[in-house]
Order: sequence, then C-alpha cells, then structure tokens
Amino acid sequence: MDMELTGEQQLLVDAVETLGTRWQTMPPGHERDYAFYAADLQAALAEGGFLRAGLDMGMLEAGLVALEVSRLPVVTSIGASALVSAALLGDVFSGPVAIITSDWRKPQRLLPVAAYALVLRDDRALLLDMAGVTVEAVSSIYGYPYGRLAVEPDWSSARDLGEGSGALLQQWARVALACESAGAAQSAVRITVDHVKERFAFGRAIGSYQAVQHRLAQCYQISRGMRFLALHAAWSGDPVGADIAATYAQDHVNKLAFDLHQFSGGMGVTCEYQLHFFSYRLRALQAELGGADGAATAVYDRLWKTAA
Repeated sequence: MDMELTGEQQLLVDAVETLGTRWQTMPPGHERDYAFYAADLQAALAEGGFLRAGLDMGMLEAGLVALEVSRLPVVTSIGASALVSAALLGDVFSGPVAIITSDWRKPQRLLPVAAYALVLRDDRALLLDMAGVTVEAVSSIYGYPYGRLAVEPDWSSARDLGEGSGALLQQWARVALACESAGAAQSAVRITVDHVKERFAFGRAIGSYQAVQHRLAQCYQISRGMRFLALHAAWSGDPVGADIAATYAQDHVNKLAFDLHQFSGGMGVTCEYQLHFFSYRLRALQAELGGADGAATAVYDRLWKTAA
C-alpha cells in the first residue's frame, strides 16, 4: 500500500530532490570511501528551511525530507536533525546532531561531526553541547563517520529534557532510523535494477531472467514497505508504529544486502560501485536501538506484556 502525496508534499519532495542533485555522486577523490559526511549539504538543508519541515508543516513532511535526503550517497544528520530534534526540542539546529542511546564508551554514529548530541540516560534524554567535548574518530566501513567520547562528559552540564523524554527519544530515533533505511533501500534497489538491465550473460540481460525479476520484485516490495511504515510512524506519532517501522526495516536488511550484492556480481563487492554506500549504511542502522529484536520486543511490551 502507498498513499498519494498532496500537492504541497510533492513540491517539498521535488525541492529536496533538486537541492540534492549535486550530491548524487560522491565528491572527487572520495568515490571509494566508505562514507562521506556532506557538511555543505547539511548547511544547505538548514538554509533552505528543510530541517524545519516538522515544525512548519508536520512530522510526516519531516519524514519525507529525511527519506529523500537518505537516497543520496553522502550522509548528513537528517534523521536526528529533522525528526528527533523537532519532536524532542520543538526546535532544530543547523549543525549536525548525533544520538547516543547505548553506553557512552561505545562508538557512536556521526559523533565526530556533531555539534550537539541527544543522549539517553536512564529514562531521560539530555541535550549535550559538543563544544569542548573530545571525540576520538573510529575507523569503520559502516556508511557513517563514527567516533567515541574520549572521557565521560559532565552530564550535569547537559540540558535535561524532562520526564518522559527518554521514551520520546527512543520513539523518534526509531522513526528516523526507519526513514533513513527506507531512503537507502530505495537507492540500493534502483542501482541494482539499473545494473541488471545493462549486464549481459549468455546473450541476454540478466534482468530478463524470471528468477532475478522475482527476487528484485521482493526487494522493491521491501523498500516500499519500509517507506510506508516509516512515513506512517512519522504521521501518527504512535510509539507502536515507530517500533513496527524499525522492526520491519531492520529485519529485512539481510535479504536486501544478500540479493542486491549478488545480482551486482563482481561490481557488488568493490568500492568503485555506489551500492556499498547504501548497503553498509543499512547495516549500521540495522544494529541500532537494540536491532530488530529490540524493536519487536518493544512492540510486545506496549501491546501484550500487561495482558500476558
């Protein structure tokens, strides 16, 4: 199932797509990197008001922006900036935002470039200004810049976002995760479909074989399912919807990664081909917030634990 966008929503998506045109390929010299944080794209999104879509239009529109930006091979903090910050703070930052929901000693996504961090501490969320906080970069293939805090910050200096903020952080982090996964999956499928149309074996395009078509149709259906559930979670603001969207996205990464890389052949295991920018990013998102098991358990806890 999918829903037709309103005229205003379509204009928003078209504007994001137009803005992202210059980042459709990696900058010269970075084509074989595992990740590239595009500070200029982050700034352009802020300057164009796209990070404020959730505040000015609605959280569904913020989800559309996050999904569209996540189709690009470069990365920003679009999910944390446009969705999580808007939901928790009622405001957004122009600079990048990292989310820390696990042990602060562990490597965290986007931490080396973050101006702020939203941190889960017990059942509360904290806003940590990263100015003066020492971050050690961590080498990773997983589609984003990673880093860890060199020393434990003074948490008392962080802004406490109040009672219930921890649950809200987890909810909207899962919505952001689902939107970013849907965008990455959509691009990964598109790249592979384009490849199988052009790659010939035994005198015909490999995409003409029914077995390939069926499995790619499944991958396409998965990417559309990710999209629908992510946008529904953003629109509804329902914690269960967020957990379901994250469960579906994280649970289907293995299928996407296996099929899309297999159909890409030898190109699929090189860094000269854009597929890895999206598949490694999906692997990173798959592991966050307790993974698919954690999200599915959260659904059970919300709907059936008391009854059981």
